[in-house]
Amino acid sequence: MVERLTEVYAVGTAVEILLDDAWLAGVVVRHESPAVWVQTADGRAWFVTNRQRIRMAGGRFTGGK
Repeated sequence: MVERLTEVYAVGTAVEILLDDAWLAGVVVRHESPAVWVQTADGRAWFVTNRQRIRMAGGRFTGGK
């Protein structure tokens, strides 16, 4: 069974999210099942629901099909 994003990425976890073909650094700031809110360095908050668009900081990919 695939883990939920809220189970993989704890609040405070450094992550990268994929936006417009570029990975942006951010931090998980809140859980809102089934997704996570990520704040990027520019201060914007993103609601991430797709495992293909989030990974641990440093490029470790945890998504999958």
